[in-house]
Amino acid sequence: MSVVNKMLRDLDARRAGENERAALPSAVTPLAARQAPPSPSPRWAAAVGVVAVLAVAGWMRWGNLSPATPPATPPAPAAAPVPASIQAPPPAEPAPAAMPQVMPPVVALPSAATKNKSLQLDYDLTPSPPVSTPATKATAVTAPSPAASAPLAAATKPEPLHAQGRRETAGAATAFAPRIDKQERLPTPAERAETEYRQGREAQRAGHPDEAVAHYQAALAASPEQAAARQALAVLLIEARRWDAAEQVLREGLEVTAAPAVRMSSTLTLARLLVERNQSAAALEVMERQAASGEKSAEYQGFLAVLLNRAGRAHEAAERYQAATRLAPDEARWWAGLGIALDADGQNAAAREAYLKAKSLPGLPPELAQHIEQRLR
Repeated sequence: MSVVNKMLRDLDARRAGENERAALPSAVTPLAARQAPPSPSPRWAAAVGVVAVLAVAGWMRWGNLSPATPPATPPAPAAAPVPASIQAPPPAEPAPAAMPQVMPPVVALPSAATKNKSLQLDYDLTPSPPVSTPATKATAVTAPSPAASAPLAAATKPEPLHAQGRRETAGAATAFAPRIDKQERLPTPAERAETEYRQGREAQRAGHPDEAVAHYQAALAASPEQAAARQALAVLLIEARRWDAAEQVLREGLEVTAAPAVRMSSTLTLARLLVERNQSAAALEVMERQAASGEKSAEYQGFLAVLLNRAGRAHEAAERYQAATRLAPDEARWWAGLGIALDADGQNAAAREAYLKAKSLPGLPPELAQHIEQRLR
């Protein structure tokens, strides 16, 4: 048909006559003879052709890119928490009323970059691009560069709640913690005296008497109430036959009024020292001065009775022995001394009973046991 149409157009152009037209088949009539409706203007025809071509091209492209079944639009990733330092974009202004377009909007598939953004951490501050819709127009937000967003994310990263709680608890504990005084505590005089006494005992056991004497003297200088150090020092001085030094140490102990135990031990040791030095009268005088302090001491009562009996005061000696046996009824020495005092005072029957009692108890010294055997015969 296109060839016939071309021939007709050529005849019309040459103004062919009836003879040339008669040569055509009867079924073919000139274009002018057809009563066809007036054709549209060339511009409209060209526009319609262009639209048709674009529609076909778009349909072919869409068919190649889109699958048979349109995929469901993936859910938008959860919006990352925006810190307070970044202001949110202003609300979108409503677009002026307009007729919606006939063609459906083309929604681009998510690219690989968009998929990677959904895998970022919750603290990613890079805003996601807004999705255009026909009804609203979103304000574009300029995304910060990675170099600028990295320090910002590090600076504004929210702190976990448990870390904040630990910091607040530590701050409160520091505020209410008692102040610790780190000053070194100095030992008291009694503690220094005890330390010196122990060092003196160690030196004495090791066979160093001179070193032990120095430690005992240091202990008494720190605390005169150290009874054990005074007794140990006096014994060492007596063993070394330093009588005067020992007597001075013991008499100083008699002046320690704040410690009755120190006075009593010093009294007994000093009295024995004086007896060893043949000063029995001086020893008895020392003992009688401390009579009030020795009322409840069996050792004091017994030794005072010995001195009284040597001084020829047998009756008083018997009274002191009786006091000693009441305080220490199982001590054989005091029962033997009581028998001797009663025998000297002429109380033979009472003396015999005291001898028998002393003989029945353990711990009787050999010389006293021999004397009792002679008196019981």
